[in-house]
Amino acid sequence: MSSTATLSSSSSVVNDSNTSEFDVEEEIEVEKQLANLNRDAVLFVIDCSPSMMNDEDSPFKSAIRCASTVMMNKIITSNDTDLMGVMLFGTEKSQNALEKKHIYVLQTIDLPDIHRIIELNDIASGQIDFGQEYGNTSEEVPLGDVFWACNDLFNSLSSTTIKIKRIFLITDQDNPHATNSVLRSTAITRAKDLIESNIEINLFSVNKSDEEFNFDTFYSKIIPKDDFGDNLHFNTTKDFNVLLNQIMNKESPRRSLFSLPFRLFEGEGLTIGIRGFSTIVERTKPPYKLVHMRAETTRLAETKTKWICADTVQELMAEDMKYYFSYGGEKIIFTKEELTKIRDFGEKGLTLIGFKPTNALKYHYNIGHPYFIYPDEEQYEGSRRIFAALHKKMIEKDKIAICAAKIRNGTPFTFVALKAQPEILDENGLQIQPPGMNMISLPFADDLRPLPHQTEITPDLNRFFSVLQDMALNKDIEPETSDATLPKYGAISKRAGEYIKVFNAEADHQSQEIYPSQDSESVVSNRASSRGSKSLASSQGSQADMSTLYETGKATVVQLREFLNNVGIKPAKKKDELVQQFGNLCSCSSVGYGGCGGVGAGAREFVIVSSDVKVAVDWNNHGKCEKTIRAAFIGIH
Repeated sequence: MSSTATLSSSSSVVNDSNTSEFDVEEEIEVEKQLANLNRDAVLFVIDCSPSMMNDEDSPFKSAIRCASTVMMNKIITSNDTDLMGVMLFGTEKSQNALEKKHIYVLQTIDLPDIHRIIELNDIASGQIDFGQEYGNTSEEVPLGDVFWACNDLFNSLSSTTIKIKRIFLITDQDNPHATNSVLRSTAITRAKDLIESNIEINLFSVNKSDEEFNFDTFYSKIIPKDDFGDNLHFNTTKDFNVLLNQIMNKESPRRSLFSLPFRLFEGEGLTIGIRGFSTIVERTKPPYKLVHMRAETTRLAETKTKWICADTVQELMAEDMKYYFSYGGEKIIFTKEELTKIRDFGEKGLTLIGFKPTNALKYHYNIGHPYFIYPDEEQYEGSRRIFAALHKKMIEKDKIAICAAKIRNGTPFTFVALKAQPEILDENGLQIQPPGMNMISLPFADDLRPLPHQTEITPDLNRFFSVLQDMALNKDIEPETSDATLPKYGAISKRAGEYIKVFNAEADHQSQEIYPSQDSESVVSNRASSRGSKSLASSQGSQADMSTLYETGKATVVQLREFLNNVGIKPAKKKDELVQQFGNLCSCSSVGYGGCGGVGAGAREFVIVSSDVKVAVDWNNHGKCEKTIRAAFIGIH
């Protein structure tokens, strides 16, 4: 598939839209490089001993369902770079490259797909008879062999871009090989070999029915803390939701977005290394992909863009394309490389400017998501020690650091504030907040604008992913649930209905005194639409008339859109969606909100609070209207 664009010459104007396209092109390329260079591989290692499969809702089935959920999450979020596998140990049958007994590689480490998820769901639901297909044994399985098989699976990966390798070990055996010192020593040695190979072991322990899991008897010797001081042991019950929460908290790896030198002094001063992480990422709908059917196979369609010169009808290559600015009636032409150099303002890095009191950092200065920075010992040896000293003094003196930051080459400098974050431990001594610094982007003067009066929350995102998941797994699509973001009209009417009636009566009285010559109903009835036909509010009179058209199916798209606009609801594009919007409005008949804006001088908006109560608001006389409403509230109280 291809698309063709036409140029009047081999130069293109560098205006706002082209500059944005130029920037977005670089941003996408950088994000792809970061994703490909920081790929994650997770191997679920699940214990199949009899104690893990002792009842219908067993810890083993919860672990399998967790693996399925994690795999589905990677697919839904369009994560096509991370890998995942599942290994079972304690099974009667064996399947692994090392031919070790009682170890079954259910799924090798590879990209997640729907067939793998269906297989895991069938095991968890019992559609696959686990005892017949795999079986389980009460014999002692050497944990050293399990770690060896894990290492073999990771070594079989040919990609060199997999930087994060993790094992999610789920078991209830807290003291393996208690009576066999040889197997115990071998397991410890093999676990340390994994750690030296940069393979992280995360233990998700399950308490038995008669005793709690004791981490100190064995696993404390092989599972250290990570670079952030977090404990990699998570104790849970056999409950699926508890186990899932623990695993999902660790499912997303800590990928550093950037690695920069932190210059504490100008010139030949002190420099340390830091890494930056994103603490929060907005979840959005994944972009769609174009496909075409060939026989019964679905194939991705590749989109290609060709640039054609309008004068010569000749196809232009990337090196033929140039950019120009219009200045003084002339075209000042630049190449892409020249534009990149113009935008370059020195080397990337973080430069300390000075310090300010913490209270100088206002809440509204945070115009974007902050980054969390942590020392990087790989760049400069001793970075952790110097960073810790700076971090300690900033907390003691209640100061923030003001710095100039340049995260990538080709981007301008931004001013940032570094706010030290202390370490917080729970009552058991486990870390719930790591020490470090939050890097907050500071706004320029023109970045500060008034906050919006209302923020709309749309629940369609969860609905989108739910439908997508049901379609992928060939399930029936669940009916749409009620919108929890809508106001509770019944509760509003019950708690404040009488006050609202008194308020509106006083507002109507004040309105009649201010505008004695105009009746509120006449303003609504005299309004005409811009298309020359009477508006819905004037021709039909009220929501009751519109409801009649709605029930008889005679309401037109124009009428529905105009009515929804008048009551303050943004109309949808399709008629069935418009009908659904009006139906939702009619379902809230006890208490609702609407408006009919008048045209010309003395225009008012009527806010319908209930079927017999409304507030007249004059938008052409804000001052008088404000006094009217204030007087009404005084009259109520």
